[in-house]
Amino acid sequence: MAKFHFVSAHFGGNVPWRNQISSQKHEISVAYYDDSNTPSRHLAMHPRLKAKIPKMLEWKFVNSEWYVWMDSSIKLKDKDPVDKIIEALKDKPICLFRHSYGNSIEYEAKRVLSSLEMKSEYIQKRYQGEPIKEQLIHYLGDPTFTDNKLFGMTFFVYHKSVKKLFEDWFIENLLWSIEDQISFPYVLSKSGIEYSLFDGFID
Repeated sequence: MAKFHFVSAHFGGNVPWRNQISSQKHEISVAYYDDSNTPSRHLAMHPRLKAKIPKMLEWKFVNSEWYVWMDSSIKLKDKDPVDKIIEALKDKPICLFRHSYGNSIEYEAKRVLSSLEMKSEYIQKRYQGEPIKEQLIHYLGDPTFTDNKLFGMTFFVYHKSVKKLFEDWFIENLLWSIEDQISFPYVLSKSGIEYSLFDGFID
């Protein structure tokens, strides 16, 4: 029997929905953080950065064997997904989704920068003023890093043994931009940790 902790968060607005999760064979726990149960630090932290705490640091607050992050936009098709997750893990400590339309952080960074130049309201609300160009230059300037991966970080699974990787990821979001898809391939590459991939892409 495995022990899984599912976590989601939605700050700065009304909660869109909550997934109902259960398991017949495994021990699970579920946490959903929002403004009603986790008051915001309005003078110190933007809601988008605040959500990175449960996304990357839930292991600091909840003891589990495995952690499953789900963005608040995710709707599970299966209320009992644990066996499928275990199968996808393939004995690796992390399981990720491939990005649906890119395969490098350079692609993702340039996509965001282009959308900012075109004054996309959606992108401006999220990344206006973030040092994405400087972050890209910094990462690509590292001769030990090969930029050939990009992941969809709205849903992922990791084992408690690799929690340091997620702490490093959180720090990158503080030092650089909160566009966390840009920083994750870099910290993953630097860690040397093996991972598996879910089939397909997130709908």
